[in-house]
Amino acid sequence: MANFINLFLQLLLISGVIFRPVTAGVADFNWLSKQGGDCSGSIAECMAGGELEMESESTRRILATTNYISYGALQGNNVPCSQRGASYYNCRSGGQANPYQRGCSTITRCQR
Repeated sequence: MANFINLFLQLLLISGVIFRPVTAGVADFNWLSKQGGDCSGSIAECMAGGELEMESESTRRILATTNYISYGALQGNNVPCSQRGASYYNCRSGGQANPYQRGCSTITRCQR
């Protein structure tokens, strides 16, 4: 009986792995129905029309943020903190070098 249950679970797992990519790949062809047969160019040209459409509200919000890298940060030979020996995290003199704290565990091999 235990062998039957084990075999059943293995077949269930294998069938889930086999049929999942087939159902997930259906969404990859969304661009075919959007065009309606009007596109006579290459596949890349037909797909290019839908690339600029917003997929969701979260995508629009991400694109609307004002976080950017300044031109000053992109210049060569430019140090984020000009004070010698100071941390990039905290440019003040005498500031904490690493403000991040992590717990003590076996993985981090910290001294107890």
